[in-house]
Order: sequence, then structure tokens, then C-alpha cells
Amino acid sequence: MQRACEEFLKQEAEYLDDRRFAEWFDLLDLAIDYEAPVRTARENWDGTGISGTAFYLKEDYASIGMRVKRLRSRYAWSESPATRTRRMVSNIRVAPHGGDAALVTVRNNLVVFCHRGDMSHPQILTAERFDTLRIGQGGSRLVKRTAILDAAVLGLESLSIFL
Repeated sequence: MQRACEEFLKQEAEYLDDRRFAEWFDLLDLAIDYEAPVRTARENWDGTGISGTAFYLKEDYASIGMRVKRLRSRYAWSESPATRTRRMVSNIRVAPHGGDAALVTVRNNLVVFCHRGDMSHPQILTAERFDTLRIGQGGSRLVKRTAILDAAVLGLESLSIFL
């Protein structure tokens, strides 16, 4: 199970870095819940510093599908010129997910180097991801992702990449 999850995450990173969004989209489950909540630097009374109501991204299968279509068109204004990315996925921890033997919980760390235009230095995003994968004979699918970014201020004009 560990190996299948590692291979899935490596393949996903390759698809995203190579801007092969249609192939990446095929890795998503129809019930995908994909979110990146905002980190708060103040008023973190619960101790997490993570908002439960504000999100950089909060997507489902239909909204991600629309983004993928737009990225393949001339109307992806926030990605013109395209962001060049390099993802590093590490510290992959796999655990059973409740009573469904086909589902696993995968915690992993992500570093994304983002290069825009002719910038001399990349913007670097780091996050911990909490994923739920459906492992099956027909291939693995991403069912849920919560990406907790480490920075409270991202330093990007827009968060137009997938985490």
C-alpha cells in the first residue's frame, strides 16, 4: 500500500509539473473534495492557526474540470505566462482510512518551486497535505485533499496552480 501511494504522488507531481492537466484530472475521483484553507497569523484560539471558513482553494470535480479546461485554452489569464513548477513530495505516511479497505489516508509534505515570467528567484510554497486515496486495480484515485500551507502570506499574485 505504501508503494502504491508513493507511486501515485510521484506520478501526480510529474503530470502537474509537465502541465499535463488532463492526465492529472483523470487521477481524481468523481467525489473529489480539494481544499487549501487559509492560515491565520492571529486569533488562532483553537491552536491550529487554520481557518475553517476561508480557503485559498475549495474545489470539487466540476470546478476542477472547468479550471483544467480553462488552463488548456487561451483564457487562463492568471497563467499567462504559465507558472513553471517543480514539486518535491516527501515524508509520505500511509494509514488505513476507516472501515473501507480500498481507502487510505496519506499525509505528505510538499515543496513547490514556482517560477513566473523572468523572475530571477522562485516563489517557494511549502505545505502538509492530508489526502485520501482510493486504491484499486484500475488505478488509484484522489478522493480528498486538504493542503495546509505553511505561510500566512503566500507572496504570489494568485494561487493559480494545483497543490
